Amino acid sequence: MKMMTSSNLKKKDFVKAFWRTFSMGASWEYSKQLGVGYAYAMTPLLEKIFKDKPDKLKESLKRNTEFFNVSNFCSSSIMGITASMEEKYATDDDFDPTTISSIKASLMGPLSAIGDSLMMSTWRIICTSIAAAFALKGNILGPLLFILAYNIPTTLIRWYGLKYGYTMGVSFFDKLSSSDIIGKLSHYSSILGMIVIGAMTSSYVVMKTPISFGKGGAKLSLQTDVFNQIVPGLLPLLATFIMYKLLKKGVSVGWIILGTFVVGVICSYFHLLSA
Repeated sequence: MKMMTSSNLKKKDFVKAFWRTFSMGASWEYSKQLGVGYAYAMTPLLEKIFKDKPDKLKESLKRNTEFFNVSNFCSSSIMGITASMEEKYATDDDFDPTTISSIKASLMGPLSAIGDSLMMSTWRIICTSIAAAFALKGNILGPLLFILAYNIPTTLIRWYGLKYGYTMGVSFFDKLSSSDIIGKLSHYSSILGMIVIGAMTSSYVVMKTPISFGKGGAKLSLQTDVFNQIVPGLLPLLATFIMYKLLKKGVSVGWIILGTFVVGVICSYFHLLSA
């Protein structure tokens, strides 16, 4: 299903809508979540589409404030498709506008799966791990690398998602859904994300013990001579597994953070652990 319309939309109209997607999350609220922000971002396009049809413009603005929630940078793809369908409605009174809401609702899940698993849970963590390596050494490249590495791809997704979402309509996403590419992307992205998180555990969770036994040449370090000989980074690994078990048992993150803080202070005071 490809929308073929005679459009008077210009590049500048899409540029206005593109910039408005960055502030979409500012209007998030519980009942409609990103709905109001979505309508705000769509307004430059809708005003042009329904330029001489104020009644349909009001109807369209109201329709586009409906419940909407998707990874923010993926929203522009749905905006492009919506604009294409709104144009069809503007020129064809027999077109059912409820189809627009249905298409929006059907695309929120697949695009959120791609955005959350591929970018939020995988690429962002990779960018963070690279940037943290520089930041821990006091290198200004740390935050700069993160800002550039994460925001350049998501900004490109915003622009080209809006562009191709409009020109291709819903046909492109129909093909993605039918071939199960979305499901495969989500699955393999999750695996990659878990690998990156596992690698970060040994690098960024720092936990050592200064406890030792004996004196002089017979001195035995619990950290160096015992733990490191069993598994290097054994204490950080055990701490990570404890956190994981607590989360699996339903303990809230707030209590885990508070407990970690209290245990850390006590162990540091009694010289049981050191950084």
